[in-house]
Amino acid sequence: MVRSAAHCGLLWLAACAASHESTDVLRDVEDRTGHQLQDELEPDQPASLPEGVRVDDGLTEDEAVAIALWNSPRLRADLTRLESARGDLAGARRPSNPTLRFLFPAGPQQLGLLLTWPLENLAFSRRRISVAQADLDAVARSVVQTAVEVARDARLAHVEWQLAVDRMEVRQTLAERADELAAIVEARGLTGDVPPREGDAARTDALVASDEARRATGDVELAEARLRVQLGWTDATGAPLRPQPEPTSELTTLGPAELEALALESRPDLRASQLSIDAARARLRLARVGALRFAAVGSGSGTSFTGGPQVELPIFDQNQASIARAHAQLEAAQWTDRQLRMQAIADVTQARIQYDRALASLTEYRDAIVGARERDLEIVTRTFEVGEIDYSGVLIASQQLQSARLREVELQAEVRRALAELERALGRRLETVQLEEAAS
Repeated sequence: MVRSAAHCGLLWLAACAASHESTDVLRDVEDRTGHQLQDELEPDQPASLPEGVRVDDGLTEDEAVAIALWNSPRLRADLTRLESARGDLAGARRPSNPTLRFLFPAGPQQLGLLLTWPLENLAFSRRRISVAQADLDAVARSVVQTAVEVARDARLAHVEWQLAVDRMEVRQTLAERADELAAIVEARGLTGDVPPREGDAARTDALVASDEARRATGDVELAEARLRVQLGWTDATGAPLRPQPEPTSELTTLGPAELEALALESRPDLRASQLSIDAARARLRLARVGALRFAAVGSGSGTSFTGGPQVELPIFDQNQASIARAHAQLEAAQWTDRQLRMQAIADVTQARIQYDRALASLTEYRDAIVGARERDLEIVTRTFEVGEIDYSGVLIASQQLQSARLREVELQAEVRRALAELERALGRRLETVQLEEAAS
């Protein structure tokens, strides 16, 4: 009888297991970010570059994302939660072990055996598996969300690094122009063409510009160090990194309402929140039947054997505490889902506004201000070439142009930050959104 019951129980659990499949996290991450994760990576393994990525020709923003997803300790730590959830699911699919008690003979009594097998474990196995499966899927979605955030953080770190490099180059040019201009003004002061205090003021300006250039160089080193941390690639023995500029992606033509709907549909953390609600509901259903505890009991002594059911009478404890706890967890999961949905809409709205504002400022600044400064420099240069002014006028115009370009690179960084934040808000790359738009 015991063997037959065990066989039936295992067939029941096999049927339950066949109705669920684990989420393919690696493929989903690749679909959302465009890059792969390492299948296996041990904590003591050194960081490495994914296939097809080279840094000796410069590091692009997309390559930074690929390296971060390949090596990120944060993402690897999150993947261990997935293995833990799979272990919980495997445990939910297995029945409880029976208990065998030996009753040793005393006096005329013979050796007796008492076998107890909790049957509620089999009866409620489908519900326990439902809870564990929902927990596993929720963890899988949260791992995908972590990958999306790792990609966003890598992009932002690359943006700050690129901005630091651009600032350094502009600051160095400004320092060179200020030093040249100070030398000219000082020479004029020696010949009596200008008061000596103008030479002192010009030299002070040159010293300030030189100090800003040195600080900008240090900012590049700090930004590169932060970038390496985000990439999970802090090996300082390699060659220094240098950014490789790439064209800025165009924003999708979808309107605000369409972007919000897309975010609500595709964000992994929202899907994880919905699965957490499903798990909380399944946990509540399991708690409601948790007061029903029964087992099959068999007893044998000598050649005789008897058996029957064992039922716990739910007179005092009807599992009220577990039911109340499950109710609270379900309500908390529902409130969390509502908050995440509001946050998703806010994230898309903020990223879109920041992009539109930064792009409008960049376009106006590039056309109206930088363009005007470039034309001024051309005019002053031609005037100098015909001998109408001295070279100090060229240096001043060049300084004004470099100052305008400094603001231009800052606006370019704002545009790239907004794009990175929008991709994180949508939970996917804008490139895939644009391809879907073109296909439709």
